[in-house]
Order: sequence, then structure tokens, then C-alpha cells
Amino acid sequence: MSSEVLRELILKLTEPDRLEIIREAGISDYRPALLRGDEELGDLEEADSWVTQNSARILPHLLRRTDPSDDEMLQLVQSGMLPFDRGLLEPREFLVRFNHPAMRTALDGGLPLSEVAATSLALTELITSLLAANRSFGADAVMPTVRIAAGSVDFLATGPGLIVGGLGLLATCGVGVISAPVTGGTAVLTSAIDLTLNWQKRSSEKGRSDADRAKADAERGRADADRARADAKKIEAETIGQELENELIRIRLGNSPSQAEAHRAEKPETHPASFFVPFALIERSSQENGLAVAHGVHLINRGLPSLFGILRVMPGVSITVENIVRQ
Repeated sequence: MSSEVLRELILKLTEPDRLEIIREAGISDYRPALLRGDEELGDLEEADSWVTQNSARILPHLLRRTDPSDDEMLQLVQSGMLPFDRGLLEPREFLVRFNHPAMRTALDGGLPLSEVAATSLALTELITSLLAANRSFGADAVMPTVRIAAGSVDFLATGPGLIVGGLGLLATCGVGVISAPVTGGTAVLTSAIDLTLNWQKRSSEKGRSDADRAKADAERGRADADRARADAKKIEAETIGQELENELIRIRLGNSPSQAEAHRAEKPETHPASFFVPFALIERSSQENGLAVAHGVHLINRGLPSLFGILRVMPGVSITVENIVRQ
């Protein structure tokens, strides 16, 4: 049944999150008993009818609180509950431009090789994350050819509209984040970007004398020991804090393990990346890029951590995306 996946995603949430979704979607709370978490009184057919009727309004808000698996996203797309414009699968030409203060000092259109390599890795990271996010939608992509312009790195690319729209969405919503998501992209690629940009530091480190290396190793050893002691104290403090929290739970709920476990289950999990972006910004940017709002939320969930990983190692860089229309 087409509503089954969405129904199960709703039931995985805590009741406070479910109530918040109802409020944000602007619908009256007339949910069947099953969707309130009452499995004994719940009627499956009644629940699925409610889900089908309200899916379009609740799905964008639900995806801001849970990031479904690729298989679940595929079922939502195939069922029609997550619509998208299939014209976005057609190839388009587009331009992605990276600007950075360090690039503006370049003369005669030339840029340091490290800047070109780092921006190439950054775009590879973004496209890879969007390809993964759009797998459920049947998207494919061609890695871009590159053109260097004075003061910036321009990538002239050909790929499906889903990639163009996703890049535009990330470029817009990345600057409107309320607070940064915890995760930060693919560690291998972001580390490679950091190493590429800091080639001078790595070069000087390779040229140090053995005495310098030995001194640095000793300092690192002392620093590691200090960190280990600090970590041990932190763990001890967290353990004491957890014991105090458990004691408070026992006081409030009694000594029943099942009651304490039920209390812990109500604690919300870490929210997806889109939770940290104003919904109005997601809605507007999705529409501007030809995406359904729920689709835009999904792309932000998968792509924004990559963008933040890039911005962490390339502070000050700005990214713009332009569609190219051939006459």
C-alpha cells in the first residue's frame, strides 16, 4: 500500500514531534488512534486513509525531523507521495562559480593550482552527495568540464536538472542556516581539500630537520597525554551527570525499568540538516529551482552537511549556480 512507508515514518517519531508537524502543516489534529501511538485501539485502514489525505502537507515537515533510507525514499517517489518534475531528469548546461578573496589577487586569469584542485574536490563532494540523494528519483550526471576565469573558478557542467536545482538550493539555503548541523560531509574529500589548500604548510613540514621533528613529536606526545587526561575527566563528569539524570528519572517515574525506558524513548533524536534551515527559505528556494518542497528538504538533508564540510576548510568561499540557455 502506498501509504505504508509514510505511516511507519510517522510512527517512528515521538509524539511531541508528531504534534509539531501537525502544527507546522496547518491542519487540525484529527489523527486516528494508531497515529497517536495507540496500537491497541488503532485501525490500520483508518490510519492509512488519513496519511493519504494529508501526505502532501505533512511530508515536507516530517522530512525535517527524520531522514528516510534510500529504499524508503524510493517507495515514497514510486507511490506518488513525493512528486517531482520528470523534466528535471533531462540534461542541462549550467555554470558553478567559486569565488574566494584569495582568488581576486590572481593576475591574467591565472590561479594557483591548489585553488583549482580544492574547488574541483569541493564540487565533486557536492555533486556526489546530490547524486546519492537523487538516486531514488532516477537521476544521472556527467562530471563537469572546467573553465578558468579571472578571479574565480568556473565549472561548465552538463547534467540533469535535479543536480542543477540541488546545487542552487544548497547555495541559497547554506547561508540561511540557523545553526550548523553536527555532521560535516565526506571526511576523505574534505580532508583532501584541507590538505590541498595547506600545501605550503605540508611542504615546510616535510623540510624540517630531524631535530625539529623529534621536538614536535615530543610536544605532540605531551599534548596527547593532556588530552587523554582531559577526556578521562570529561567521561567521569558525564558518567556522574548520567547517574544523576537516571536518579531524577527514577524519582519522577518510579523504579520500573519499563517506565524509565519509555521516558528515554521519548527523547528526540538528532534532527536532519534541514531542521536548521528556516522552512520559508527552503520553500521559496525549492520553488525557484523547480523542486517540490519535500524533495528540496530531502536534498538539503543529504547535501548540506557536505557544504558545511567544504565551508569549514574553505572559509570565505562563495558558490553561485547559473543555468545556461543556448539561443
